[in-house]
Amino acid sequence: MRERLSRSRSPLRLIALSEQEQEAFLVEFAQHYWSPSEGSCERADRLTRYRGRLLAEIEQLVMDVCHDAPRITTATRVRWQRFVLLDDLARMSDVLFRGPIDPRHADEMDLRLHHAWRTLRHQIPDLADFAQSTRDVRISAAKMAMMLETGRPTDLLPDALELPDARTLSCLLSLRCEKDDAEELNELYRLLCQKLQGCSCSHCHRGFDESSSCGIFDGEQLTIPVTVPKVLVPPCGHALHTLCIGEQIIPNDSAESRGLCLSSTTRTCFHRPARVKRRQCGQPYGWTGIDVDPMVNAFCLMFGPYVDTRSQEMYAEKKLSTTAILSISEVCVNFSLELSGLVSPSSIWLLLLRRHAFEHPDMVSLVGQEVLRSLTLPEGEELEVPTLVDSPAGPQSDGLDAPPMLMDEALPSLLPESLSPPSEPSDVSEELAEPSAVMLNQLVAGCDGDRSMNGLLPQTN
Repeated sequence: MRERLSRSRSPLRLIALSEQEQEAFLVEFAQHYWSPSEGSCERADRLTRYRGRLLAEIEQLVMDVCHDAPRITTATRVRWQRFVLLDDLARMSDVLFRGPIDPRHADEMDLRLHHAWRTLRHQIPDLADFAQSTRDVRISAAKMAMMLETGRPTDLLPDALELPDARTLSCLLSLRCEKDDAEELNELYRLLCQKLQGCSCSHCHRGFDESSSCGIFDGEQLTIPVTVPKVLVPPCGHALHTLCIGEQIIPNDSAESRGLCLSSTTRTCFHRPARVKRRQCGQPYGWTGIDVDPMVNAFCLMFGPYVDTRSQEMYAEKKLSTTAILSISEVCVNFSLELSGLVSPSSIWLLLLRRHAFEHPDMVSLVGQEVLRSLTLPEGEELEVPTLVDSPAGPQSDGLDAPPMLMDEALPSLLPESLSPPSEPSDVSEELAEPSAVMLNQLVAGCDGDRSMNGLLPQTN
């Protein structure tokens, strides 16, 4: 066990991280993963204390960097390295619980991590320099998975013999970084699919392999990049193809089952072979913060082209389509429900807006305003879209391709005033009061080089 952390500026932090010290951090992480599950409350308390130590040192490192600013010294770069290593461990620590956990269990930790990174980001003059200085200390998802797979203790209890399970490997795949090359990730996929051998996707009922994706976006219509996992495993263990999630959120009549695992198993009664029993899971997916970023990436990959196509049609017709806007809104709502509210529908639209390159961004801005308005309409009130008129040609434009605009109005701001990002970072004590609004504001404001989407917190009830 590492020495208890001090809140002072320890000389230890001025020493470059050696390979042995980096390995020691990973070994300690693995020891916590393999710690016995007997006395689950005690185990959870140990993991909470471990994460608390990581957070304490992360926040102290940020304070030290701020103290040195604006100078960038060798000691500063060492602190950057320690920050990145500990931040990776903290974000990866959900896998330590080895089972279903409250999706909101890490809200405060996510907020503190996000605030620490946002504070540090303001002290980094060159993100490329920061990335280059810290690349070697990033934690490879493939390396961590292989360490857990090959370092299995010999005295395991029966309930831990199958560990690391598919859920653990799926989470690690979601936390891949630039140190993981394509071949290593494919090898990790193969290991994940071995864990799922004999299982089928809970949606399409097809099997899993390292090249499978399934879903209605398969084949020539869409190629999944290496940055998006092809298989996702919820805490209940019933895996599904990433693209099948896209099929699930298409508007249909299954609203009552949104966010629930509908995996079913068949079992033959041996004393009455003609009778087959089917059992449906029916449990909430229970996705956590680790799952948010890859699922949002997949969502933008799948539905960005759809939004782009409909926006181009409206651009050509110089007319907003109520049907298209309501369909887009419903997809955002459905995706939020599948995520059990971890990300609000409005946040999902804003993420799509930022992550996809649209053909006509001005038209998409107009569509986006109506999408956000439709998401906040009182129940029972119908959406009435405004009329568009040709935008007046600018002083250096021939006016032929001028984007349309709302009648009698200039192009409105995409964000309501209540969601406009603050001009200066607010104090953390104020942020803790309304974490959801703060996270959305900071996301919309943009923070170049954001390391994770895990800071997205659900809306407060």
